[in-house]
Amino acid sequence: MKTTIESFESIKSEHFSHTETAEYKLELLERIEEKIRTLGSSTRADKPEWEGSHKTIVDKFIIYYFFSPDKQTCFIEYFRHSSQHY
Repeated sequence: MKTTIESFESIKSEHFSHTETAEYKLELLERIEEKIRTLGSSTRADKPEWEGSHKTIVDKFIIYYFFSPDKQTCFIEYFRHSSQHY
């Protein structure tokens, strides 16, 4: 299975230029950050193997994340497009 970073870096499109794709990735990161900031820890993961994590969806990307004990840092531990299968 791909790591979170590999999954994010593999976002590409034959319909958009490299620059447009880079801009989309930055905007996607901003939307993910905003959604996690808004949801916080109010959404629990829906699978037992993700116990202690939270889940959200942004632009059809499934994201599992958790917070540091002091709630100051958020870690994204899983990131993939909903149409990807592993």
